[in-house]
Amino acid sequence: MFSPRTEPVVESTRPSHMLLMKLRRAVPVAVLAASLTALSAGCGQDRPATGTPPSDSVGGDHSPSTSATGAPPSTGGSPSAVPPANPSTGPSSGGTSTVPVPAGTHGIESRVVYLSAGVRRPPTVHSVVASELELSRFPSWFAGSDPTAAREIAERSQTTDFSRNVLVGWVETTGCSQVTGVALLATGDRLTLGVSQPKPPPECLVANQVTVVFEVPRDRMPKQPVFGVGRQAATPPGPGTTVAFTHLDAVAARGQRAKGSEVTEAAQLNAYLAGLPGGGASAVRAQLAAHPPKSGERRFGFQLSGCRSTGATLTVSPEGRVSASPTGGENIRCIRPESYAAVLAVPVNVLPTRVTAID
Repeated sequence: MFSPRTEPVVESTRPSHMLLMKLRRAVPVAVLAASLTALSAGCGQDRPATGTPPSDSVGGDHSPSTSATGAPPSTGGSPSAVPPANPSTGPSSGGTSTVPVPAGTHGIESRVVYLSAGVRRPPTVHSVVASELELSRFPSWFAGSDPTAAREIAERSQTTDFSRNVLVGWVETTGCSQVTGVALLATGDRLTLGVSQPKPPPECLVANQVTVVFEVPRDRMPKQPVFGVGRQAATPPGPGTTVAFTHLDAVAARGQRAKGSEVTEAAQLNAYLAGLPGGGASAVRAQLAAHPPKSGERRFGFQLSGCRSTGATLTVSPEGRVSASPTGGENIRCIRPESYAAVLAVPVNVLPTRVTAID
């Protein structure tokens, strides 16, 4: 990511000597970019993109800093490429902003697959996507807030070789000015997002966000990565929490598999449970009692088929189609598929305004 090419193709899982040299030269630039970042929910308050609290030495200059990737943002979700700025370019003579950076911070070899900055409001995400199955779910995070981003992330990630690489998806609030460049940084097992952006305007009404997807060689990733100064755990590859999952009697369920349905309201849940065979309804009710509904979520119920499955995942398309798949038995074959009932909860801000189908 640090060569003059906008999106360098990773030729090997281990960088060459030349790439290592470029990484060494580029790290201070990326760190400076992170140090000059404004990150806050309140647009007029400066904080670094990595989440480090501002120190007493922070000044007021936010001149554009070098982009570590050379990829500019797009307000519509379609980033285009320009060469990176001269690494010697720094803040103007009005002063510099410095934030202490932990010793050992370094840039991670990576390629920017997708970059968009603007005032759209996708959920805050920091996910590691490690397989084709997880990739099929990841764009669901953006189906409601930015359907264009959901489609483009899916399209641009198709060539990822998951035997060698993983994807790191990150959404972060960046204050009052649009991000112009990004870098993925690491300190031990902690990942941080370095960004560069111009000086914010004196006033603004809506904070900006940046959405970026990096492709990273597997051997460059920490084994158990955590995110930001708060060392948050990774968010799941896709939205949705399983609040009930139970095995259904195979004989009773045979030929009775129905389409999914919304079960947010009590009447909807009762109709769904009435269609479950055997003792499925009582088993689901017992599990739901331990997971009472939360404000700001919707729930969907499904009847699924699989082999020794242990749970379910949700997929949301930009067109508003909500579907579920069983998990836990992907590599198991059985003569006769087993049947399951699953109820999944999802935040309303992930869903499109109109849900068109529930499969």
